[in-house]
Amino acid sequence: MLTSYSTILVLFIIISLGYFLSKKGIFTKQVGTALSFFVINFALPLEIFLRITRDFTKQRLLLLFKDSFFPVLTISLVFVIGYLIAHLLNIAKHQIGAFTLCFSSPSAAFIGLPIILGLYGDKGLPYALLAYIVTSVSTWTIGVMLLNHDSNLTSSKHNAFDIKRTVKELCSPPIIAFLIASMFVYFNIPIPSIATSLFGYIGETTSTLAMLYIGTTIYETGIKNLTFSKETVGILIGRFVVSPLVVILLATFFHLPPIVGAVYLIQFSIPVSNTVAILAGEKQIDVSFTDASLTYSLFAYLLA
Repeated sequence: MLTSYSTILVLFIIISLGYFLSKKGIFTKQVGTALSFFVINFALPLEIFLRITRDFTKQRLLLLFKDSFFPVLTISLVFVIGYLIAHLLNIAKHQIGAFTLCFSSPSAAFIGLPIILGLYGDKGLPYALLAYIVTSVSTWTIGVMLLNHDSNLTSSKHNAFDIKRTVKELCSPPIIAFLIASMFVYFNIPIPSIATSLFGYIGETTSTLAMLYIGTTIYETGIKNLTFSKETVGILIGRFVVSPLVVILLATFFHLPPIVGAVYLIQFSIPVSNTVAILAGEKQIDVSFTDASLTYSLFAYLLA
């Protein structure tokens, strides 16, 4: 237990370093953008590829895909509960979609994967990746439709569901890396030692750079500008009460192995995905509301 807390505390210290460097002007908004781009497009995909090809067998990989029902069921239930709670709290009609998405969408890549790698290493990575893929698909399908509905209520411009963009976003580098690595494992394709070494050097930067980016995000959002509202309270309850309870109940019902249940508990009980804030900004929805939810959930996570 002490090791787990120490690992998470170290990650939050790195987040604080990112915040401090941003406050001093060393890390600018452009630097934060560069960190995000590098992690998502290079460090994280190579880390995923290397670990899957190194630690998986064909049989283990096939079993993993058979277990995908659990994260699918979990995210579905959390979405439904979030939508119902939005109505119970009388959330404004033009914010119900954003509220539901913040309520149900964890930052599975930037926060979940680094923490799971730190706590469980290669044993936890497969299930963490599975949860990440499922939550990404839900965000870019159900989530986008909910945000489009919010935007249509506040704008005369009708936002139709963009299937091309959805497919493009679903084909993100981490997911592509997972699929390619799975093909390498399935067909037993050897990897040159120089590639293994290169991928290792770059992949090892994932956790550090991801935490630094989160620190810059908190600074750029501006702590003094945040508003604490009933929407924020509802989202924090969703992230740190409802989501973990759903995982615990389902894990108990389906008798999941302890490490599998623990990984899913972490992946579904982490702060709001930064993707939600980005999408809300693009669709001109209440950005301050989504930014506040993201930032407060980051602070609350240390206690949770």
